[in-house]
Amino acid sequence: MCLHEIVGDYWTGCGHFHGRYFTGVTSDCGSSRCKTSASHMHKTARNCGCPSVVTEDRRVQNLYRTPHPDCARPSR
Repeated sequence: MCLHEIVGDYWTGCGHFHGRYFTGVTSDCGSSRCKTSASHMHKTARNCGCPSVVTEDRRVQNLYRTPHPDCARPSR
């Protein structure tokens, strides 16, 4: 599947990644069965059965050495 670059924050304390925005930069996989590829075989079809899975190419903008606030909350 094609890679779509996303920029976000990473917490090393728990391994949590919080994506902020997609940059629009993509790496084309060249597969004819990938909806986001330029080589997609059903370009004019409205409802083809090809998967539209977005694979993230993560870029870390801010690195935190603590757990994410949602992960640091005490369990009830």
